[in-house]
Amino acid sequence: MSLPPLWNMECLTWRIPLFTNNSDPGEDPGFAPPESWARALAAVAQDLRCLRFGPEVVVDRLIWEFSINSDYNVTIGWQGARDIGGFSHFNALSMDTAFADAAVWVADIVQTKLAGYDFVQWPSRGRHLLVPRLRDGEPVWMDPHGDATISRIGELCKNSTNYAAT
Repeated sequence: MSLPPLWNMECLTWRIPLFTNNSDPGEDPGFAPPESWARALAAVAQDLRCLRFGPEVVVDRLIWEFSINSDYNVTIGWQGARDIGGFSHFNALSMDTAFADAAVWVADIVQTKLAGYDFVQWPSRGRHLLVPRLRDGEPVWMDPHGDATISRIGELCKNSTNYAAT
């Protein structure tokens, strides 16, 4: 499911493999996407490797689709693969959005899409979900039942032991 141009606007679209071990090199318009968004997509992709609960999904072959329309707003998504659905989401965030805000937004969208389409709770140990938030200007995963910061977004796998299922 490639991202369509929204409202017949021209879009720049990058296809970015979620993981560097993906054999698909992706596509781009000849230059890099905004750094804050590239970092946000990479951080969320890294976190997708751990704390998924529910049906097994293989995310290694997924490819981000990141677009900027003629109003400089972004759309994110990915094409579906064997056992995971695709999605595309637009919410009028600017291409100039800071990394922290972009990371929280991407994490929230991916979390919502995985739960809604693929019945995967992420990140979770099976009881409740961690939630992406800004705390002191940093994008973090928080346990909403104790208001405890578990990890920065992008560092969840190395900090997953901080999160006990309760």
